Formats: sequence, structure tokens, C-alpha cells
Amino acid sequence: MKRLFRSIINVCSEGKATIPPEELVRNYKAFLQSKVNPEDPSYVKLYTWIEAHYRQYKELPSLEYLFEKAKYDGDEAVMAGLRDIAAQTAFTKSDYRAILHEKFETQNIEEFRALVEKSWKVASTGLKIGKKKEIRGLSSALEYFMAESRKFRMNTFGIKVDSQIRSKEDYDEVMTDYKKRKKDPLTNLGLFTFLDKMDDAFRGIKLGELFIVAAYVAQGKTTFVINMAYNGIIQGLNGLYMTLEMPFKEIRDLFYTMHTTYPEWYDHAKFSKLTGKVSFERVCYGELSDLEQEFFEAASEDFVTRPDFGELLLKQPTGPLTPSILDMELYDAEAYFAEKGKKLDFIIVDYVGLMIQDKNERYGDFNIDLNNMIKKLKNTAINFSNGRGLRVITPFQVNRNGYKEAIKNDGIYTLTALSNANEADRSSDGVISLFMTDEMKKSGRMKVCCLKHRDGPDFSPHEINIDFTSRKIRDFIQKKQDSAPDDDMFINEIPLDI
Repeated sequence: MKRLFRSIINVCSEGKATIPPEELVRNYKAFLQSKVNPEDPSYVKLYTWIEAHYRQYKELPSLEYLFEKAKYDGDEAVMAGLRDIAAQTAFTKSDYRAILHEKFETQNIEEFRALVEKSWKVASTGLKIGKKKEIRGLSSALEYFMAESRKFRMNTFGIKVDSQIRSKEDYDEVMTDYKKRKKDPLTNLGLFTFLDKMDDAFRGIKLGELFIVAAYVAQGKTTFVINMAYNGIIQGLNGLYMTLEMPFKEIRDLFYTMHTTYPEWYDHAKFSKLTGKVSFERVCYGELSDLEQEFFEAASEDFVTRPDFGELLLKQPTGPLTPSILDMELYDAEAYFAEKGKKLDFIIVDYVGLMIQDKNERYGDFNIDLNNMIKKLKNTAINFSNGRGLRVITPFQVNRNGYKEAIKNDGIYTLTALSNANEADRSSDGVISLFMTDEMKKSGRMKVCCLKHRDGPDFSPHEINIDFTSRKIRDFIQKKQDSAPDDDMFINEIPLDI
């Protein structure tokens, strides 16, 4: 700890600073980012002085200033600590960040051991929380452990979040990153929906983004995100799907049914005419014809054996899903894929409105708790896996007034439909809305609108095709009328991949 502090205090020798001011500030910000605990009370006090000084003057205080302040306060412990610090050799650049990382890991291990001991105490003899409340029992111990261990699972140390951007270091990073993207553009693209207007605008859902699919009750939210998950699989991405509303078996069977719509089946000698025509409902009730069943079995086998597809973990929690439990599920999934040499690329929470806030962070107001959980989903998207990031996709139920306004406005929503959870607008990177009338459902039409795109253009409201036989969502083919100009603005209700 002495050398760590020596690297953020301005120590002069022969009237000159021993560490350049810009490097001193860089070290200080690295210390802040690392979340290293100063531990000893004298170092805690010293740290608060350094922090207050930098906040006011935007420079790090000198050793002499800190010593005089401690002397004025009569704090012998801080004065002794400063003498020890002055005798140390400072760390610089990458060495300093590496030592911070090691120190942080050591402190985390010690804190984790203390948490395990407290959790055991909750399970066995009970633990007093606050002045009156005591928790006891295995279920309370598990909930306590999951809530308190969140800070370990959300460790974001090592992410670069500040610098003097006009520096050689940043120049090298910018050029290296650009050349990687130019060499392999696909690495910078995201999860595609295969809906042209949406993909042209968003260019896929990318790591670090929170994407919200907003609609009212029974308007196709779950069907839409299942299509997104399936598209992710066939793009080679690996995901986790948390189903909170529909049963596990129904969701699983739907993925297998959806694979009967895979474009390659249209060229199959035997099953081409059945492609996209296997009914999910008839799968559920065991009513497929002999040929349909043969195709369904062939498609299912192909689905599980293709080496170019990604994997999807499907989970239906047996109890309430809290942010802490979701964190555990995410890191379990990350570990599962890491053992296979793969990475977790996306998660779908179906849906955030059915999540429950952790007890220790529960406000008691549904809307406030919902806003806080959406904010945590965005933090997860940004910080997951030490800053690599994650695509987080969740359906969101719009309010009743927003739905009524959409009915009056030809199915076009505004962001006021999310007013019960303003964080859905603030934290999200993309928000789309879905709308269907009874008549549209009969003809397999769904209107999709772009309510928000943080980093680029939106797209105009338009209709897409939802095939209620297989639950596959597609674009409509653009078809020009005989008397129309060459602008491809006319819609014919034929699925794009048929």
C-alpha cells in the first residue's frame, strides 16, 4: 500500500517532481478505477484528503502539503505513514496498473472469504442485520450470498475509461483497432434480425448494447425475441434465454419448429415444399402428418448437429428472478462457454417487467424498482466479462395509454408509452415497438417502429410478416406495380425467403 500511495502523491526532489504531473493523474485515476481499499485507517484518511484536493484543484497534492495538514491535525499515524511513503520507489505506467490489479484481487479474495463465513452463519446460527432484523436458514443464506457477492461478479477492473487522447498510446490503439475492423468487418457487426430496414439502421445489436422490444399484451414481443435468438444461433453467436412467462418446454419446442424455416430447406429434394409450413401448434399436440414428422425429425437433428451454429442455454427460473440471481446465471453461462473455448454473446430476459428487485435494494414502488433493474441491465451490457460487454435484449410492456394512442395513430407508438419506466428510454441503445390489430393478425402482418437509436439513424414505420404457423418473422418482398416508378415503395405480402 505504501508504494501504491507513493505513486499518486507529488513528491519533489531538488525542486522537481519525481513523477510527471500527467502520469501522476493517470495513476490516480487508475487507483480510483481499481476500487482498491486503502485498508488502514490512516491511509483511508490520507486518501480522503487526496481525493478532496484533486476534486477542488484538479491536481494531486504534494507530500509537504499532506504532511503539514497531518501535523496541523496532530495525526501522528498519518505523519508516520507519509514518512514511510516518501521512502518508497514509485510505480509507473503498466507496472502500477498491474500491482493495483494484484492488490484488488487479494482484497477481493479476503472479502469473499468473509462473505462465505457470514453466509454460513446465516444458514446455521443466524446473522443480525442492522439493529433489530435477524436472518436465518438456508434460503436466507443463499439470498444473502447472491446479493452481497454481486460486487465480485461485476468487477470491471482493467477497462480503459480515460486518457489524454492526443497521445502516442491512444494513437496506436485507435489504428490497431481500426485495422482489425478493416481486416475482418464482421467482428464489429452485431446480432442481426434479417429484417432489412432494421438491420440497415442498427447494423446488428452489438456488445454493450441494451435493446428493448416494446409492445402491449399479446402483440408478439416473445415471438420477436425468440426470432432474434434463433437468428443469433444461426449466425454462430452463443446466448442465454431466461423465460419468465412462457414454459420452458414450449419455448424449446418453438426453436426446433423454427428451424424448419431455415432457408437451406427450400433446396432440399424431399422437404422443400414443407419448408416454413410445419405448424408449431400441431407440434405441440402431436398432430403432424407422417411426412411432416419426418421433416421435423430431420430438421431437429440438423439443428443440434450443425458445427457452424452457436449454442443457446434456455432457463426457466423456479423462483423470482432478481438482478443478483441473473448475475449468477450469466456467469454460470460464461463459465460453461469458456470451458468449450467460446464466449457468451447475448442474453434475452423475457421479460424485465417480471423481474423482482433484490430485497436489500428494493424501494417498494414498482416503477422505481423497474427503472433500477433496467439500469442494472444496461450496466451488465457494458461491464460484463471485465468490460468485453454483452448484448442484452428484453421485451417491455408499454402502458395502456400508450397503446390507446397507438391505436389512434395507425399503430405508431411514441416514447411516452414507456413513461412508467423512463430508464427504458435513458439506458437503452435501441427501442423498437410492435403493433397488431385483430385484422393484422389474421393476415400475418405486424407494424414495427423505431422509437430510439442511440448511435445512428432510425427507420420508418413499416409492416413485416409474422407467420403464425411456424412463428417465423420475415420481411415482405418489395414489389413494384406496373405503373409505378422505380423506387421499390410497394409492398406485396410474400415472405422474403419463400
